Amino acid sequence: MEAILDLLQAIQLNMLEVAIACLFIFGIGYLFGSKKVRKLTQEVYGLQKDVLDLNEELLYGGSDTPVIGLNHDSIKSAKLAK
Repeated sequence: MEAILDLLQAIQLNMLEVAIACLFIFGIGYLFGSKKVRKLTQEVYGLQKDVLDLNEELLYGGSDTPVIGLNHDSIKSAKLAK
């Protein structure tokens, strides 16, 4: 610890100035990080909703299944072709 204090005194900085600078840099990083986390969280929730919607459509059926691009007519014709 003495080496660090000696180094700071050699470049004429005191601990108060260094602490203020560190808090400022930490604050900026925290703001950017929280903004990015918020954006990624919204993206994950959107993807989760899409997956739940697709699962619901597969379980309960629908007029079309856009997940795999098949409809009921093409399934029937594929069964007849075999």
